[in-house]
Amino acid sequence: MALAALLLVSVAAATTQALCPHEATDLLPWSAAASWDDQAVPSGGDITIDRPILLDVSSAPMGTITITAGGRLVFDATSPTTLTLSANMVELTGGEFWIGSEDCPYTGDAEVLLTGTRDESEGAAGVQKAVLVREGVLEVHGQPKLSWTSLTATVPKTSRQDIAGNAIHSALDSDNLRGNGIFMLEFDSSGNSVRNWRRVTNPSKFAGRKGNVGSIITVVVKERANFGTNFPPSEIAAAFEDLCYDGQRTSALSSMANNELTAFAAICHIGFPENSVEAVGTVSNDRSQTGLLVQRIGDVEFAAMSVVSLVGLQTAHHVEMISYPSGSVPSLERTLTLADPVTSWSAGDRIVLASTDYDHSQSEEFEILQCDTCTENQVKVLGPVWYTHWGEVTDGVEMQAEVGMLTRNVRFHGQMEDSCYGGNQCDIFDYDTFGGQIKMLSNFNAARIENAEFYHMGQQSVLGSYPIHFHMCLDTSEKDVYIRGNSIHHTFSRCLTIHGTHNVTVHDNVAYHHMGHCFFLEDGGEQHNEFVGNLGLGTRAGTLLPTDRVNAVSTFWITNPDNTLINNRAAGSEGMGIWILMPFFPTGPSANVDMGLLESQTLRTLVPAFQGNRAHSNRKFGFRLDDILLDDGTVQPASYKPLVDPSDPRSEPAFLHLDDFVGYKNSEAVWIKSFWTLCTNFRLAENTIGLIFASSQPANPGLHYEMLANSRVVGNTDNKGEPEGNFTLSSGEVVEFDRSLPIIDKRDAQLGVAFYRGPVHVINTSFSGFTSNPLRNAGAISKKPSNPYISSPIASVRNVTFDFADPAEGSRFFDGDGTVFGFEERDGNRHNIVLDVDGSLTTMAGTSIVRPIPMLMNARCVLMPTWGPGAALCPDRFSRLQLSANLIPSFMTRNDLMSSEVETPLAEQQTSYSLNTRESYILHFNTTVPQQFRIAPLGLEQGLQQVVGVGVGVDQAFVVRPNTYTAALSKEEVLADDNNTKYFYDVDAGIVTFRFTHPYPRGESTLAHCPGVLDEDLNGVCGPRVRIVLTASNDDGDCRQRAYPAYQTPPVTAEGALTVPVFQ
Repeated sequence: MALAALLLVSVAAATTQALCPHEATDLLPWSAAASWDDQAVPSGGDITIDRPILLDVSSAPMGTITITAGGRLVFDATSPTTLTLSANMVELTGGEFWIGSEDCPYTGDAEVLLTGTRDESEGAAGVQKAVLVREGVLEVHGQPKLSWTSLTATVPKTSRQDIAGNAIHSALDSDNLRGNGIFMLEFDSSGNSVRNWRRVTNPSKFAGRKGNVGSIITVVVKERANFGTNFPPSEIAAAFEDLCYDGQRTSALSSMANNELTAFAAICHIGFPENSVEAVGTVSNDRSQTGLLVQRIGDVEFAAMSVVSLVGLQTAHHVEMISYPSGSVPSLERTLTLADPVTSWSAGDRIVLASTDYDHSQSEEFEILQCDTCTENQVKVLGPVWYTHWGEVTDGVEMQAEVGMLTRNVRFHGQMEDSCYGGNQCDIFDYDTFGGQIKMLSNFNAARIENAEFYHMGQQSVLGSYPIHFHMCLDTSEKDVYIRGNSIHHTFSRCLTIHGTHNVTVHDNVAYHHMGHCFFLEDGGEQHNEFVGNLGLGTRAGTLLPTDRVNAVSTFWITNPDNTLINNRAAGSEGMGIWILMPFFPTGPSANVDMGLLESQTLRTLVPAFQGNRAHSNRKFGFRLDDILLDDGTVQPASYKPLVDPSDPRSEPAFLHLDDFVGYKNSEAVWIKSFWTLCTNFRLAENTIGLIFASSQPANPGLHYEMLANSRVVGNTDNKGEPEGNFTLSSGEVVEFDRSLPIIDKRDAQLGVAFYRGPVHVINTSFSGFTSNPLRNAGAISKKPSNPYISSPIASVRNVTFDFADPAEGSRFFDGDGTVFGFEERDGNRHNIVLDVDGSLTTMAGTSIVRPIPMLMNARCVLMPTWGPGAALCPDRFSRLQLSANLIPSFMTRNDLMSSEVETPLAEQQTSYSLNTRESYILHFNTTVPQQFRIAPLGLEQGLQQVVGVGVGVDQAFVVRPNTYTAALSKEEVLADDNNTKYFYDVDAGIVTFRFTHPYPRGESTLAHCPGVLDEDLNGVCGPRVRIVLTASNDDGDCRQRAYPAYQTPPVTAEGALTVPVFQ
């Protein structure tokens, strides 16, 4: 037994020793000539590695490194200096590439530099500047770092007073700095201003100060290095060097081109060049910025700062030339308090702080400073901080900025040229966008990449060239595959692409500042991939796909519902945060490979898990579930109806549950087009529209609905963002706003939940902060401002609450009409009904909120002017009558109003009418009565009837289907029928009369269009769907002259009429 135990210990020890790949005993050092067949250390060109090699020194710049079967390239973790592998290509054709391992993360500092420019010659390789894994093993394991966390306290932006402090003199406060270019301010030794020399475009301005020994001049670039046109920049720079440094050193000014977008600041002590200093801007956040350059001279500290926007954003330009009493320069250091311990972060690491405003470009990069007083949840950074970054749960909505770690000890990056060249879309980009790439092909054996950094990767001009790319690898469940804990930033084409590949684990990555869709499923055949805990921000438009454009480009572009999204953050884009869409059939190369999918199967596939995700600071949608991906890369609206078995079109509907979503500072936070959907624990704030359900089949009479439950929806909050300032209204009035406004159209009404299609239900949900202002209207609950579609008459609210007094502090509801900006008079707008089941919205249970049009209103209804011109309250219930007749023109009359009022639909997408169940109506055709057509009521229940006549023409022969209907001898016989079995044809008037009823009662939990016995909640199927078939079409469908006054009914009296509610 003792011997066996000893043997086990020996085996365990051997296993432990083998965990670190650089410790393998068969490795041959790269630096030893004897390791190579030609007895020489590679000095360039192409090489093949067919044996175990330890990279113990940095390589020479190589061409293609091919690692074949039996070959293994391993980075030496014991190297005291950075190990750099520099190559045009690293190609695995059966070999292995190791930087650390899962159990032995790399402890040194490593980089893979992918070199070369794009070869566009005939016959050039299709894959360039890449790590290409055709077959073999790619293992990359950097030191673990917390990938990202969030603020727990707001970081306010650096104010003007923060910089000015106790200044002796400030150029911003006292001097004229209009225009752009190189500006100079002269101080005396006491810090007082001698003269503002303004813009320098002549060397003499610098040369003329040479005799002012002891004076201090500050120089900054404002907006751009505009040297003017009269003198070469080199002459102006030479004069500056002579003034500041007595010609003893070269200034960065001498290398600047005219109008270059580079920040520059200098402090020069004339006659004392040893005291002169300068700083050139470093690039971050689309800015070149110097920070606050400070130099003490005597008892005064002089400071200068230059910030130049690289994208022409005027509010991002900043300059300052300022003097302070010694020791009084304000500290621009800020301490960030974070949600998690960040002991794995170090001084010198770079982080990105996400925007918490509408504009995603308010994200900011900082370098971590040494901080001996910080707790384990804090880091210190050096400002200025140009924007406020919210760090609080406000009004029940989590709006804390994410903080992403960009720095890793293992780095992959492309070597970049100074400017755009060749066919790399230089008409669009003035910089090089041909970066590196990592690409796995189908025969790879393992690809595990964690805790590494990727930047200057991706190739915007070459389709299929992405920072990390799985290309047509199909099922990877039997392979070792994950991408986790990485930093992917400043990339030129996407972040991570999963193309024709399944079962990839994508966890805890940070992706920042990239072009095109970021986390990207390409063809729509990709399944069972897992996106958990990833942070994406800074998503910008690209050029590869039509959907890479502004307003569509997405941080998470998920082209097949059969993928998992949990706890991800889409923290800012020029388009959308999370977009789930689907193809009819996989597109591109996936169309020719068996993905196990039938035609339209993705449109029937349930999202397996969507929970804990957040989306904010997106120009268009925070989260969108809709659209079909077409073969040409464009999209069209989808009809997404998940089924229990998506491979069987006849399968039962599946219930889609989306949980725990936060969306704020988007134009529209949530757009979901599905069939049977429950959204719980949604928290939405500061969006133009919080949520719209767009039912994929609103006229389907069966069991389906969309519900928002147990949620929180807020308009304005204390997270005001960057103030809009003055805004000129259409009237010419100028209004000042102390908060930010949405990017797309600042005049659109701010709406919490906009009812659309349906049935839609809002239950157990609270609202706050919906206050109109001179620019835009607001309402916690509303209807979609533009709607040509059918909506359910039983769409409802139940147990909703409001944290404000209506109308003094806000509006519970708002609906406009054609006179209100953004609202339209389309069929869906005029006939959209919202039912207040329990009175929690209107104070009166059973009240319907309707558009105040004659077809719907009667003496019992009341206008709600404080809720907009599109709102009225009626105590009556409504039904919806759908006409299926190929959009043949029709119109409706109400019998008490006779011909005085006519409702004529636009019939853009469908024809349907909302009808007051206390009234009776006649449907007319104003051109042709079709040879056959169908009418179907929605929203009825036991005890609720709808009387409708249909004009078919005088003396017509026809049949009514289903055949359970029989002809009655009189209209009175029909009105007495409770079983939907009778119709009466008035031959002289040309009208067929029906009294539609429904046999089942609606329960408290019935949410479908109609009640029934399909489930314990008494949901059911609406009926009947009546079909009228004539022997031929005719032109006699306008029955008004024949119908009235014979069909006239007395108007409903005002008994039981509503009054305008008073809200507590």
